[in-house]
Amino acid sequence: MRRMGLIKRGLTLVLCGILMAPAAGMAWAPVNVEASSAELPGGVGPVTGSQDSTETQKAKDANNENDNENNNDNNNDNNNDNNNETKPDDPAQTLADSKVAAQNELDDYFELKKSSIPQEKWSEASNAVSSSKTAINNCKSLSGISDRLTEGKAKVDSYIPAPPEPEPEPEPEPETTNNNIMVGGNWITPTANGGGQVSVVLPIVNMGRTRVKNVVVTPQISDDASKWPFEIETSNYTQTIDRLPGTDDGGDDMERRRELTWVLRTRKDAPGGYRPLVFDVTFENDDHSLTTVNLTTYVKVKGTTGTSEDGTASTPRVIVTGFTTDPEEVRAGETFTLTLHMQNTSKSTAVQNMLFDIQAASESTDTTYVAAAFLPTAGSSTIFVDRIAAGATKDISMEMEARSDLAQKPYVVNVKMNYEDESVHAYENTASVSIPVRQEARVDISSIEVMPESIEVGNEANVMFSVYNIGKTKLYNTSVKFISDSVTGGDTYLGNIDPGATSNVDAYLSGAAATMDDGIVKIQITFEDEAGEVTTIEKEMTLFVNEMYFPDDMEMDGMYGEDMTEQPGGFKIWWVIVPVVLIVIGIIIFVVIRRKKKKKAQELLELEEDLDDISSDDRDDSSDDGTETEKLSPWKRWKKRRAEKRNGL
Repeated sequence: MRRMGLIKRGLTLVLCGILMAPAAGMAWAPVNVEASSAELPGGVGPVTGSQDSTETQKAKDANNENDNENNNDNNNDNNNDNNNETKPDDPAQTLADSKVAAQNELDDYFELKKSSIPQEKWSEASNAVSSSKTAINNCKSLSGISDRLTEGKAKVDSYIPAPPEPEPEPEPEPETTNNNIMVGGNWITPTANGGGQVSVVLPIVNMGRTRVKNVVVTPQISDDASKWPFEIETSNYTQTIDRLPGTDDGGDDMERRRELTWVLRTRKDAPGGYRPLVFDVTFENDDHSLTTVNLTTYVKVKGTTGTSEDGTASTPRVIVTGFTTDPEEVRAGETFTLTLHMQNTSKSTAVQNMLFDIQAASESTDTTYVAAAFLPTAGSSTIFVDRIAAGATKDISMEMEARSDLAQKPYVVNVKMNYEDESVHAYENTASVSIPVRQEARVDISSIEVMPESIEVGNEANVMFSVYNIGKTKLYNTSVKFISDSVTGGDTYLGNIDPGATSNVDAYLSGAAATMDDGIVKIQITFEDEAGEVTTIEKEMTLFVNEMYFPDDMEMDGMYGEDMTEQPGGFKIWWVIVPVVLIVIGIIIFVVIRRKKKKKAQELLELEEDLDDISSDDRDDSSDDGTETEKLSPWKRWKKRRAEKRNGL
């Protein structure tokens, strides 16, 4: 039992110990922390006391705050790095920054060039810069900003005056190595244009006393364009003169003068300016000795692309070699794209900072309103080109709209060019092209009057209507035709119809066959425009043609015949015959009735005479001797009387 009691006590103590262990751990933890944190940074041993413990806790808190700040900084750096790696640049911000940079660059360029601009042009140039900056601000793309910046710089350059033109080079005088044989005093320096032909006339005069003969003149030919600015097209340029009389032979200078002519083609790469031409003149003297003289003349070369003898480049020329339009046919009131083919004709000099101003000539029939024939749809008539290399070509395009009220004819478009060479020398040039405009012809007609609306075969109908020219172009050789299987004729020529004018049609159509359809007759109106192009429009009208009607009275047909039933003019012969027949019948009836009345009156008169005779017979029946004859009634006596008259009694 004692042993069991010890066991119970032991179990109770173990259980108590187990229950007290967590509490002891909670109470021990702060002590451990304080003990472990109570060391100073310098390695000093643990600090004891309440004050030291408080300072240690503050130091610990400060370290914890520093650690937290460092951790936050590291986290922020990591977040920024992550954002930089994953978040792309904002296009809107990039575009805005580019606009600001371009505007600043344009301001700097203006300040740089301002000293070269005349003071009276400063305000105008400043306005041009402001306009370009506004255009830059309205751009929607980086390439547009670049183009507007370049254009703005070109506008600034346009206010810089061109360098003064150099004084014209004095015309050199012909030279000779012998005072006896020289170039005639009426020498005229010829002008040779690049690629063109020129006639070089060399007048040779003998100023010596004795004559010379067998004169041979040969120009000095060279592949060097500065010495011989012409194409070498033959192997022999030598010409001869039989004799040149001297002063002892008499005659004035013109009589001792002979002319030789060469027709030459100028090289396109020849240097510009006055080029010397050297001629070797060999002749025979009176003593049969030979003498050679060098005559030097000059030719003025223009319009070429070469360099001068000192190596400087000639003036670069930019020309318009052609143009195209899209669509190919430009119509009034429609939009088209004009493409100009530009070429730098210089073979050695590039041109840059090119500004093209495309302006159509003003055109209007109204004196109070004048406007360009073509207007750019973008509002701006200028095009900037950065550079065209030597001998290269460049196409420039602009969308334009042709005014709707333009007449049909070609219209001039002027191209003004401002550009620089590689040495920043400014040049100007002007070219022009002619763009033909087509005006659509517009034709209408009035209501069509057809009288009658139905005819018989062989009859005619009158058709009347008006043709209106409601377009802007004149109609030439206008004609009208009627197309149908049932009618013929009616072709009408109207001639020319001015814009806004009217021409009338008054035609007769003949019935050719009975109408087998809906009676539609096509009206073809044909005319030409100013270019001679033929246009045909169609209208429609209705006219019925019926078979010819024959009356039932065949005798009437036999009397007058088939050919008499209808007469030209579109009316029936019956319209004349019937009234005539009625009149004839009336006359016959009138005559018959009159004859009957006359006969009846005659009979009454005879009756009265008979009655008188009967009365007298009655008186005679009583003879003087008083005898009486047989008595007859009056009617019987009248009948007896009539019978006696017939019998001639």
